[in-house]
Amino acid sequence: MTQSNLALASPNQHNIGPGEAASRVQHQLGGRILAVETIHRKGKTFYRVKILTRKGVVRVIRVNAANGRFK
Repeated sequence: MTQSNLALASPNQHNIGPGEAASRVQHQLGGRILAVETIHRKGKTFYRVKILTRKGVVRVIRVNAANGRFK
């Protein structure tokens, strides 16, 4: 593995930050972001985004820091 490939494979490198995670959730669901927390588990990083939706429901969404995906 070359040095540049090692940097890309580093478990501490993230493709998105907490602000981008919050922005993606807000764009998809609408509403107001209440909190964003970084969580490290089993070598992976996630962002826990708490949002108050337009319908007045508080939801907690987990966003994968490596690819920005969430459900």
